[in-house]
Amino acid sequence: MNYCMKRLLFFIFTISFIYSKSNFQIEIKNLFTGSKTLHAANVLMMNSFEGKKYGTFAWAYKNDSWSEVYGGLTYMPIPYFQFGAGLGLEDANNPLRLGSMIWIGKDNWYLLSLLEDGGSGKWHQINAIYRLNQYLGIGLMKERYTGFGPKFELTIPSLPTQLWFSFLNLSDNQNVYFTIKFLL
Repeated sequence: MNYCMKRLLFFIFTISFIYSKSNFQIEIKNLFTGSKTLHAANVLMMNSFEGKKYGTFAWAYKNDSWSEVYGGLTYMPIPYFQFGAGLGLEDANNPLRLGSMIWIGKDNWYLLSLLEDGGSGKWHQINAIYRLNQYLGIGLMKERYTGFGPKFELTIPSLPTQLWFSFLNLSDNQNVYFTIKFLL
């Protein structure tokens, strides 16, 4: 099964680059939680086939002690709503991971949710952002095991780069993300 899953994910990544209508982003994350710092990186790709309501998506995440990758198919019934579901692998005794994504966006706002389940358990991240102008976005973020709170995005228009910060509260613990995002 691992071999088949790896081939499926390779196929999804490959076919995604063939179609021009795609969104590809890489994030380099630093999570400050108490006296600890967790360094991580993730990749998110979403696309639509030209002139179709269908597409693909893939998500990969890696930190010092854990990693996962999954991908699948998406459906966009209307131009500002896309959802998808997929399969993948993670570092766990039971490596099968199920993942889904929901994207809703129009004009200056968007909502992106990643929802997962599998060997190591359930996880989710939800981001709701409103773009004030070409430089600044504000919103809310919720991430399981990290917390809930405000999120700020600073876009550098001349570069395909964005900085984002979030201040998440979880059971009276303050967790802070500082992230560099590359938009390709």
